[in-house]
Amino acid sequence: MDPTTVAGYALIYMAAIAGIVVLLLPILILFLLLLLVTGAIGIVLLAVKTLTVGLIRGIAGLFRSLNDRHLPGNHGGGLVPH
Repeated sequence: MDPTTVAGYALIYMAAIAGIVVLLLPILILFLLLLLVTGAIGIVLLAVKTLTVGLIRGIAGLFRSLNDRHLPGNHGGGLVPH
C-alpha cells in the first residue's frame, strides 16, 4: 500500500470517529444536564434538611426554656444544699 492510501484510510477512520461522536453528542449533553439537575436537587434537599433541623431545634429549645421556667422547684438549676 502506498502512503496516500494509508492516509486516506486514516482520514476515513477519523471521519467515522467524528461522526460517531457527533451522533452521540445529544445523548452526552442530555446525560450531563441530568447530572447537573440531580446535583442541584441534592443541594436544595440539603438546604431544606438543614433548615428543618434548625427549625426543630429552635422550637425544641423554646419549649425546653418554657418548661424550665415553669418548674416549681427549679431555682437556678443547681443542687439544693441540705
